[in-house]
Amino acid sequence: MSTPFTLSETGSSRATAYTESSKIISHQGKTHVAWLDSPKEGFRVKMRTLDQASGEWTDEVIIGEAIDNHGGPALTIDHEGHLHIVYFSHHHPFRYHRSVRPNDSSEWGPMEKFGTDLTYPTLICAKDGTLILSARRSHEEKPWELEVWKKAPGAEWVRHSTILRSDMIHYSAYAASMVWGQDHKTIYLGFRIYQHPDTTNTVSYTSVGFMMSPDEGETWTKYDGTPIELPAKEPTVDLIMRSQSAEGRVLETGSIGLSPDGVPFIGYNIRMDHSSEAYLATPNPEGGWKHLYMNSFLPQEQRDESLMMAGGIAFKGNGQPVIVSPVVNLEDGKQYWGHVTTKLVRFDSEDGGATFTGKLIGHTTPSSPQWMPNLERPNGFNDVPANPSLIYTDGECGLGCDNMVQNKVLWTVLD
Repeated sequence: MSTPFTLSETGSSRATAYTESSKIISHQGKTHVAWLDSPKEGFRVKMRTLDQASGEWTDEVIIGEAIDNHGGPALTIDHEGHLHIVYFSHHHPFRYHRSVRPNDSSEWGPMEKFGTDLTYPTLICAKDGTLILSARRSHEEKPWELEVWKKAPGAEWVRHSTILRSDMIHYSAYAASMVWGQDHKTIYLGFRIYQHPDTTNTVSYTSVGFMMSPDEGETWTKYDGTPIELPAKEPTVDLIMRSQSAEGRVLETGSIGLSPDGVPFIGYNIRMDHSSEAYLATPNPEGGWKHLYMNSFLPQEQRDESLMMAGGIAFKGNGQPVIVSPVVNLEDGKQYWGHVTTKLVRFDSEDGGATFTGKLIGHTTPSSPQWMPNLERPNGFNDVPANPSLIYTDGECGLGCDNMVQNKVLWTVLD
C-alpha cells in the first residue's frame, strides 16, 4: 500500500463516515475526494482533487456547511463528467450541487434543497444522467423509512418511492449502500436496519439484508428474482442475519461490493460486549446465503481482537475482492465506537473470495484510532482504478453530534 496522503488535519469526528456514502470519484486521470471537516468556524464539507499523472493535489475547496457530524457528503459523476454532491442533513433537507465544469471540483453550481427529515445519503447516476438517491426518512408518529429520490437531467429532485419501512414507530437507522451491476441498469442494495421498540433505547433489533432492482429502482426483487412489494419490511427481503440486544448481540455492516460476474458481497459483524465476529455473505446457488467467517483471516497477532465489518468491499482490476475493515480490542468492555485500539485491516483474496489474507495497514500508534474506511466503487461513470483508493479517519470520536474535534483525514491506494 502506498504512503497515506494527509488531505486535512481538521477532519471532523466522523470525517469519512458513512461508508454507504461514496466519497471518491476517479475519472479521466483525476481522483476527486470529499470529506467532512471541522475547522473553527463549524462543520464544512470539503474536496480536493488528485492529478494522477503528476501526483499533485489541488488546494481544498469548501462545498458548504453541515448541520453536525452526520452531514458528510455523497458523490457521483454523470456521463458528461459533471460531479454531483449531496450533504448537510441530519433529519433535515439535503443540499445538492453540480460541478460547473466536467471533471473539475473547483467550482460548483447553485445549491438546491430537497427532502424532509432525511439522513445518510447514497448517491448513484443512471445511464441517462438521472441521479438516484437513497436516504433514511424520520417521522414523529409512524415508522421510519428508507426513501428513494430521483433527479432527471435538468429537473428537480422528486421523491420516487419508499422501499423499506421499520416494524416499529420509534427510532430506526438504515445503513443502505447501492452499487451498479455490469449493465448499469441493475441496482444491488445491501442494508442494515437498527430498530428500537420504545423510547428507552434499552432494547434494539438489528438485521442485515439485500434487495435488487433490475430497472434502475422502479421495481425491486430478491436475489432469485422474487418480486418484493413496497415498502418492504424485514420479513419480505433477502434476510441475511437478524439479532437483538436482549441476546447481547448487535449487527453492523459496511458497503456492498459486486464481483465482475455479478455476485453481491455483503460484510457484517455480530458485536457482543467483549468481542465481535465478522462474516462475508454471498448468495448460495441452492438458495439462502453463505457466511464466510472472516476473523480466521486476521493477522496472527490480531486473532484475539474484534473484527468490525463497518468498512468497504471493492474489486481490483484482476477481478479479486479487497476489503478494509476496523479491528478493535474489546477485552475491557468499553464503548467500541472510536475505541483507542481501533486499527485497519486489509483482506486480499486470490480465489474470488473463498479465502483471504489479512494484514494491518496504517500506523499502530497507541491511543490514536484509525477507522471509518471508505473505498471507491462504481456508482455512476467513475473509472474505478485497478488498484482502488480509500480514505479514512485518524483520530478520536468525540462526544455527541456537535463535538468539534479535529482529526487527520488520510487517502491511500490499495496497490
